[in-house]
Amino acid sequence: MLIRQVMEKEIKAANGFRVVCNSGSDAGQAVSHLHFHLLAGRKFSWPPG
Repeated sequence: MLIRQVMEKEIKAANGFRVVCNSGSDAGQAVSHLHFHLLAGRKFSWPPG
């Protein structure tokens, strides 16, 4: 819910957004850590990528 509020208020993503989580070498990381991408501003298709 907090992410939704921030995205709608700060990013103006009222039409929707996507939260992507990457972790580990298969996700392209050289140093293992957890991080998120908040994507908005265009219509996304499925499957992603």
